[in-house]
Amino acid sequence: MSELCIYHGKRSGFVGDRLYPLNTLKKILPEVYEREVRKYRGREWLLDVSIPGMDALWNDVLHFSLVHPYVIFRKLADAGFDFRNLGFTWIEIPMKALPALPSLLYLNTRIWQESRTLLPSDLEPVRPERVRELSGMPEANMLYYRECKAKGEHPVFWKRAPHLFLKGALEISSFRTFDWRE
Repeated sequence: MSELCIYHGKRSGFVGDRLYPLNTLKKILPEVYEREVRKYRGREWLLDVSIPGMDALWNDVLHFSLVHPYVIFRKLADAGFDFRNLGFTWIEIPMKALPALPSLLYLNTRIWQESRTLLPSDLEPVRPERVRELSGMPEANMLYYRECKAKGEHPVFWKRAPHLFLKGALEISSFRTFDWRE
């Protein structure tokens, strides 16, 4: 069985050897924060969402994909999108290398954007067997990609896919960085 990993995008121009949550970036690297927070245009309310059980807001934590980037982009292509020239690489983080920081799995199975409230039932403790189980592309995410294509909208890659939340910064110098096409 292959090593269990989670993934994080690494934009071109990334400098340093640490990932920081957005709210930390706002304090220490405001110019980077301004660039990165743009991904929430039209969804600014997310910046104030509280994560039950973590004493944290949405942007006080790092967000990791459980789904390998190749699968994400293959499914986007299946829905009619072309992201072959996307300008970032990926960081592969083995689960066994995660530091002992507060973390939770965000299941992302309930539509909660109208209430703008995450519930404790939307989250669960991080367990390797659960990460492996949730590492495929959910059909709800595929449906969302197809809906975006039909409407001519740009999709959010993980709109309906589970995430791993990690509270704190993460040293990444020892982790593999790769192009999703590998």
